[in-house]
Amino acid sequence: MGLHSAALNLADHLRVIGANWWRILLITLAVSGGVFAYSNAQPPVYQAEILLNVAAKDIYTNSQLNEQQLAFRSSFFASVVQNEGTALEAIDLRLGISPPGSDPFRSQEYSLREQYGLTPRRALEKISTSTTKMNGLILIKARASTREEAKDLAEAFAVTLKTNATDEQQAMKTAEALLLEDKIAELTKGIEAELAKPEADRDLSLIDTYTNFVDADRLALIGIQQRPVVEIWFVGPGTASVGGDPVAPKPVPYAIFAGLFGLFLSAELFVLRRALSDHFGRTNDIEAIASFTGLPVLAQIPRGRGPEIVEAFRTLRTNLMFLEGSGRPRTIAFVSPNPGAGKSFAAIHLAEAAAAVDAAVVLVDADLRRPVFHERLSVPREPGLSDALRGMPITEVLHAVEGSPSLLVMPSGSAVSDTVGVFGGKAFRQILDALNNAELVLVDTPAGAVYADALAVSAQCDAALLVLDARTSRRRAVKQMLEGLERTGASVIGVVVNGARANRRDSYERV
Repeated sequence: MGLHSAALNLADHLRVIGANWWRILLITLAVSGGVFAYSNAQPPVYQAEILLNVAAKDIYTNSQLNEQQLAFRSSFFASVVQNEGTALEAIDLRLGISPPGSDPFRSQEYSLREQYGLTPRRALEKISTSTTKMNGLILIKARASTREEAKDLAEAFAVTLKTNATDEQQAMKTAEALLLEDKIAELTKGIEAELAKPEADRDLSLIDTYTNFVDADRLALIGIQQRPVVEIWFVGPGTASVGGDPVAPKPVPYAIFAGLFGLFLSAELFVLRRALSDHFGRTNDIEAIASFTGLPVLAQIPRGRGPEIVEAFRTLRTNLMFLEGSGRPRTIAFVSPNPGAGKSFAAIHLAEAAAAVDAAVVLVDADLRRPVFHERLSVPREPGLSDALRGMPITEVLHAVEGSPSLLVMPSGSAVSDTVGVFGGKAFRQILDALNNAELVLVDTPAGAVYADALAVSAQCDAALLVLDARTSRRRAVKQMLEGLERTGASVIGVVVNGARANRRDSYERV
């Protein structure tokens, strides 16, 4: 389903399916009914089967074949069936299948080519073979639109295979015998030539050698002549069996399978549609974000690095300054519904932009679960906020940032077990009030859709900035976040959109 549907949890997944159950049911019934009607209109397909047995003895030693030899023999003869040459012989074969044990007879002659209009390729499309390698059986299956064609085709291929196997082996025996006979004749001529010489000139050792060769070759010739060929036997009556009912189409099973597939696919399509509609879509669709949240978009932070990012945070700094007419906030919580939206990134860069104009700024890391300020700004994690909440003096938990004299950082501090609890009392507000020398206090929080810490922190700050990533933030989660902030009395003053595309045409470059 991809990244969009993965963003929906199981509860949302089931909720979407439940809300659209009747649409899903209608689609399922339509798909199932359509497949049933289509398959029911197709011509029937009948299947004929005929079983052959490859002789289980070695033709040289007359001993039983082992499993590997049987597997090779079965596979070899099964592959012969799928040969176009075999198909050509089979479709032109005129034959009559005789009862087992009787002599072949031609009670009926026909041509498969003429009767069914078959070509070798079309015939092979209708034929399949399988082997049982343990006992040397070959099963030939033929499928056709009528019982008669399926039966004729299966029998034609079986007889062709049986006949060809015997004929080819007999031809090999004949060729081997002719070679030996030619060799014996040449050796005999050599012996006669030596015997024709005067007795004193005869090479008796050569005559003995030739004689030994002749004797050995005559024994080999007898072995070839007596060697049996590999027989392929019909198992059963020697005729193909055809079922009474067609093997295809099967409208009911097809319709059931199509219905199940349609049920799953339609349900997931509704989930995908919901997932796609749950995102803002385009990162620069500021009007849609402002309309949905009911809040002004104070800044668009582009992806990557460069002067565009610096300029974006200067814009955010300026927009916050112009809020003075309605009461410019001093303590601002950065909140977002989902992890990875860029709250910490936005807070740090806004602090640096404000400190650049000599404003006294304090960064507070209130994300006690996954703090990052100490790593990104190269300050110690302890002591920090959690230690101040336990009573440590404020001056001991503030850390200077190298190269930025106007910027101080209050890191998360030592770990605590109940993060929501420590923010629920008055201690955190007292810490914020104690930072009265700072013109701007920026507070980072955990993801609001995951933890309640963000709501508790935002309620005690003057204002909250909603940080979104239009590619990953979901409308539903944003709505729930805003409702939660409203319930706790937090004042959300605007939206910061992260990951926006930089519009270089609107940038002003100094030269």
